[in-house]
Amino acid sequence: MIQLINDIILQFRKEFKREKSWRWFVVIILGFMVRQEQRGLTSMVSSMRIEPKLYHTMLHFFRSRAYKVVELYEKWVKVVIKYAKILEIRGRLVLIGDHIKIAKEGRRMPSVDVQYQSSENIGKSEYIEGHNYGQISAVITNGVESRAIALRAEIQEGAAKTENEDSLITQMVKLGGEVTKSAGRRAVLVLDAYFCSGTTFEAADGVVDEKGERMLEIVTRTKSNSVAYRDPIQPDKPKAGRPAKYGEKVNLKSMFDDKTVTFESTKLIIYGKVKEVQYLCRDLFWKPTERKIRFVWVKIGTSTIVLMSSDRKLPACDIISLYAYRFKIEAGFDDQKNDMGGFAYHFWTDALPKRKRNNDTQIPTDDPKKLQKIIDTKQAILAWVCLSIIATGILSIIGFSYNRLIWHHFPGFIRTRTSRIPSVATTKFAFSHIFSHLLPSLDSFVAFAFIPNLQRTLDFFQFTA
Repeated sequence: MIQLINDIILQFRKEFKREKSWRWFVVIILGFMVRQEQRGLTSMVSSMRIEPKLYHTMLHFFRSRAYKVVELYEKWVKVVIKYAKILEIRGRLVLIGDHIKIAKEGRRMPSVDVQYQSSENIGKSEYIEGHNYGQISAVITNGVESRAIALRAEIQEGAAKTENEDSLITQMVKLGGEVTKSAGRRAVLVLDAYFCSGTTFEAADGVVDEKGERMLEIVTRTKSNSVAYRDPIQPDKPKAGRPAKYGEKVNLKSMFDDKTVTFESTKLIIYGKVKEVQYLCRDLFWKPTERKIRFVWVKIGTSTIVLMSSDRKLPACDIISLYAYRFKIEAGFDDQKNDMGGFAYHFWTDALPKRKRNNDTQIPTDDPKKLQKIIDTKQAILAWVCLSIIATGILSIIGFSYNRLIWHHFPGFIRTRTSRIPSVATTKFAFSHIFSHLLPSLDSFVAFAFIPNLQRTLDFFQFTA
C-alpha cells in the first residue's frame, strides 16, 4: 500500500521546478491523509511530527511560483486513469459535474461573493458569503461498488462579477472539456437540472479533438416546465411561405399522463439497489439547441423524472444508469469537506480593501504589486483545494485496492459495515494508524526518504520533573 502511494506521488515530480517545492508537496499530501483534526497546517505539523520552526516554510509553499495548479490537475487526471478503474460506458469516461458553495467570512479574502443557495435543505441559509466551486469528478469502481473521485475544481464567478464573459453553466462545461482533453478520451458529462440549458449543449459542441471530432456528450435532467416539439407534418402539396420547422408542441411532464403511449419495463441498478424501472424514449426537437435531443421519461415507483441526452445513439437504459451516478458527487463533497478539510483554508491578503458585509470583493487594479499579492493569495486557495483533492483521491484508490488491509488495520469500531469498500474517513483513520508505525522506515521509499530529516527529535517530547 505504501509502495502504491509512493509510486503515485512520484508521478508529480516533473510538475515542480524546484526540489524543495516538490518535497513540501509530498509532506502536505501526507499531512492531509494522516491528520485527524482540521486546524490547517498546524494539525499537519503535529500529525507528521514536523519541526515547528518549519511551519512558515510550509505556509509559503502555497504561494510558490515553482508549480502551476492547472498542471497538477492535468497530471492528476492521468494518474487516476492509470492507477484506478474508472467507470466507462460504451468507450466513454463517465464524468459528473456540480457546484458547491463554501461559506467564508474573511474580509480580505479574494473572490468572496454573496452566494444564493437553491437547496431544499432547511438547515442551509438562503444566502451566504463565500466561494462557489465548480467540480468535475469521475466514478471509481470495482465492478460492484462505485464512488466519486474528484478530478478538478475551480472557483467560478458569474459573468456580471468578473471580466469573464462565460456564465456559470458555460464555465462548468468548459471545465469538463478540459478534463476530457487531459484524459485524452471521449466522455459523457452528467449534470443536474440547473444545467438544462441550450448554453450547456452549445458549450459541449465546442469540445473537440485535433481532428475536429466531438469529445463530450451531455446527460442531464429537464426542468419541470420544459417543452419539446415533434417532427413537422409535411403537406401533400407545396404551400407558400417557409416550411414548418417544428411540429406539435409536447409538454414533457404531460407524457406521464398520456394513455396513448406505452412505457417499457426493465430492471436497473439505481443507487446500489435493483429496481423496476418503466421508461419511454423519444427524439424530439428542443428549441434552445435548434436540433433533436433524446428524451427519456422514467418511472420508478411513484417517482417520475425526464432525462435528456445530446447523444441520440445512447440507449435509454444507459441514460438512466448514468444519471443515477450523479448523486455520488454529493457524497464526494461530504468527504472533501467534512473528512478531509479540503475547504478549510484561511488565506487572505492586506492588498485587498476590507470588504463590507453582504458585498462582493473589490479588487484594486491600479497597483501591480497589490494585484500580484491578490493573485498569489488566490493561487494559495486553489492549491490547498487541489492538494486536498489529490489526497482524497489517493485514499479512495488505496481503499479500493487494499480494502482487506484497511479493515485489518482499522483501530476503530463501526457497528454496521454497509460496504466492503472502506469509506474515505475509514481509510484515512486506518492509514494514519499504519503511518505512525512506518515513520522509522520512511527513508526506504524514494518519495518519503527526506521526511525523517524534517521531523522533531525525541528530545522534543521529553520533559523534566
